[in-house]
Amino acid sequence: MPTVIVGLLAISLGLWGMTVWWWSVVELLRGIVPILLVGVGVIALAAGVTSVRQSSDVSDEDLMDDK
Repeated sequence: MPTVIVGLLAISLGLWGMTVWWWSVVELLRGIVPILLVGVGVIALAAGVTSVRQSSDVSDEDLMDDK
């Protein structure tokens, strides 16, 4: 029961803080969203490159022997 009370108190204080300092919250989001997008893009690019490397059957040695 104390956990529920603390949770409700934290939610209410958080909502109050977001309404009082709304523009600060917006500025924080404006700074975090581009950073998150770049991070997700790098992770997606790394996953794509890894899957392409794993799916290819040609190794570097095979490419060197063909010359």
